[in-house]
Amino acid sequence: MSDWKLTLEHLFSDEYRDRFKKKQEERKGKLRVKQFFTDVVEPAFEEVAETLNEYDRDVEIETSKNSAALKVIHKGKEEFYFGIKVRPYVERKFMFPVLPIKDEEGQLYRAVIYLKGEKERMVEHDVTNYTRDEIAETFLYYYRRHYEWHN
Repeated sequence: MSDWKLTLEHLFSDEYRDRFKKKQEERKGKLRVKQFFTDVVEPAFEEVAETLNEYDRDVEIETSKNSAALKVIHKGKEEFYFGIKVRPYVERKFMFPVLPIKDEEGQLYRAVIYLKGEKERMVEHDVTNYTRDEIAETFLYYYRRHYEWHN
């Protein structure tokens, strides 16, 4: 069976639905923007940075209230920039598979990928409910694409 078919089969499995419902219950009303960055994004970035150091890459991690970025430096030059920013989110009346995160005032947000190279651009890749490993895997996906194109 093709990889995409396995992914689709997994999406409709009882295990996936149960895991998603459990995630919803755990995060319902609890996950905040600050928590998302300190508990999920920053630890993922730190682990990626440690591993990249083994491959002769220096890494700078930049954080702010509503964003975090991982800057990969090789031979003194910025090689790759991967960021995650939160964007305001308007709650819809229909079921949406991603639970938004909130700030202290209750404003809803979604976290999306931000890449910077010759041009800065927001990628419509929502990572709001990602785990640390999923954040690291997403970084690797974009870094590999960049690396293969530029090397």
